[in-house]
Amino acid sequence: MTATPSTSTSSVRDGDAADRSAVRDVLERYTYAMDRRDTALMRSCFTPDADLSYFGGLRTFTGAEFADTFVSSLEPFGFIDHSISSLRITVDGDVAAVDTHISATMALKDKPSVLIRWVQVKDTVVRDSSGWRIAKRRHVPLLQYESPTSPIDFPGVGGKDPDSADLS
Repeated sequence: MTATPSTSTSSVRDGDAADRSAVRDVLERYTYAMDRRDTALMRSCFTPDADLSYFGGLRTFTGAEFADTFVSSLEPFGFIDHSISSLRITVDGDVAAVDTHISATMALKDKPSVLIRWVQVKDTVVRDSSGWRIAKRRHVPLLQYESPTSPIDFPGVGGKDPDSADLS
């Protein structure tokens, strides 16, 4: 069964809202796992045999392969932040179609610069005995730029090295 985005403006059933919320949770787990480099959490986002196409088809993975290799692909970066926007989720039974933009802000380790990238992501998310997980992903870059960074300095407060900050 294939789910496609609805153009309906009719009221939404409570079950639909709960399912859309659960599907959004998968996307939020994905961005959190990416930013924290958490392999176990990343693994929970995908079916093991998920069909994943990244960078417009230049890289393909199964869900298990992606979870096992994504941390090494982030080695050039220090701080990373992924954000979800323009999200559309349509649920049809145990299948959901997702169309969203994800922006990634990634500080380079080897120079005072930040790489900012926007991608469009289209997912097929399925409900199985483990809950909702991504079974198919198409990841297409839209825009990327690099910009220099500056030391953190809050007027009247001063700066702090983010790597030494206590977040506990």
